[in-house]
Amino acid sequence: MSGTSYAALDGSQLRKIHYKITALSAVGVFLDGFDISIIGVALTIITALPSFSFARTPLGKGLMAASTTIGMLVGAIVFGYVTDKRGRKFMYLWDMIVFVAFTAAISLADNYWSLLAFRIILGLAIGADYSISTTIISEFSPKESRGKLLAVNVSAWWVGSAIAFIVGYLLLPLGVNSWRWMFAIGMIPALVVLFLRRSVPESPRWLANAGRTEEAKSVLKEITGGEGSVARSPGRTASIFTLFEKEYIRSTLFVALFWFSYDVAFYGIGLFTPTILTIFGLSHSNAILGSAVFASVAVIGSLLCIATVDRWGRMAVTILGFAGMSVSLLVLSIVAIDVPKSAFTAGGFALVIASMYILFQLTQTWGPGGTDFIFPQELFPTSIRATGQGWGTSVSRIGAILGLVGFPQIVAFAGLGYGLLFFFAFSVIGLLSTVLLGTETKGRTLEEITGS
Repeated sequence: MSGTSYAALDGSQLRKIHYKITALSAVGVFLDGFDISIIGVALTIITALPSFSFARTPLGKGLMAASTTIGMLVGAIVFGYVTDKRGRKFMYLWDMIVFVAFTAAISLADNYWSLLAFRIILGLAIGADYSISTTIISEFSPKESRGKLLAVNVSAWWVGSAIAFIVGYLLLPLGVNSWRWMFAIGMIPALVVLFLRRSVPESPRWLANAGRTEEAKSVLKEITGGEGSVARSPGRTASIFTLFEKEYIRSTLFVALFWFSYDVAFYGIGLFTPTILTIFGLSHSNAILGSAVFASVAVIGSLLCIATVDRWGRMAVTILGFAGMSVSLLVLSIVAIDVPKSAFTAGGFALVIASMYILFQLTQTWGPGGTDFIFPQELFPTSIRATGQGWGTSVSRIGAILGLVGFPQIVAFAGLGYGLLFFFAFSVIGLLSTVLLGTETKGRTLEEITGS
């Protein structure tokens, strides 16, 4: 294992420290899910306001929906690299400070362009947290529970998303300023997490790789309750270019392709669910309530991922997820293309639409919506682990932006059915990339997988 030994850590039982680290990391992901989803509700309000009139255009709506995603594209790779250079804990605190500050700014924005700018900056912090929270969980986790704990982390996204739609629905009676309260409420859990994250120790793997072996031993003792042998890895310093060396290029391509393809479909469906349900015939308030119901189904899918990913393996659940996404999106697109709008709310068609939406949400979180936080952590070594996570996140944000900006344009020019067919095509690409490039990693230590 290239001079390092983490047998005590890899073979440990789950302890209080594991749950604490996972919980504090998961709240950051929860806030991401909340913030990214609440914009879907807010857009139904701010488009009626004169100072936000550009949000009424397909381009303006798409840009606003994609705003934090644009920031994440930069924040994930840049601060993933910083996390590998400076340590996990350094960015673990700073990203939450930025989150609190710009969530406050968003709630006070007075026009379209200030809101867009504040949300892009907020996206920098969210992208950073993707790289940090997953890395710190994976480097502390026992090997038999690593997939489950990482899946718990990403499941918090779906909880945040579901709660966002519920909060949005409940705050609608506050009128034209309700969107401000929808964003401001996210500061409360962020402040609590910022305070509690101060007590999380630095990763022993990162400390050992940096030559700080005595500190690494101390942290190992704190976690496992016993002594652990640690020697400095002869490994490399962090470099983005390492991702493209022969040793890692397959993993780099796989992480990029499967996560990019997934996010094209997921972000487009997820953020525009209220809009899609309105097109399918629901009223404004019922479309938001329906979005909350479907987002709750996604939470069930993420629980299934937690229960099966360490038993069935990462590949099986990812393939299952993409297959379910592909089937559901194909059926929905056919219905939207071939069935007159007046028939959407009829009993038979309404049942088909609801069941396919449920299938999509259930399988996408059971599969790639859970393993996108697992594969990058297990396929890259300590020296570039956060960088690898940042790479996957950044490339996936390009996919998310494509879905968020492209979908309204396609719907405006060709109709909802062809917009859904667009998402179907990328679900199939994600399925093929997993089958052809994916690697099973369950039950192995991080050092066994990467060789360092």
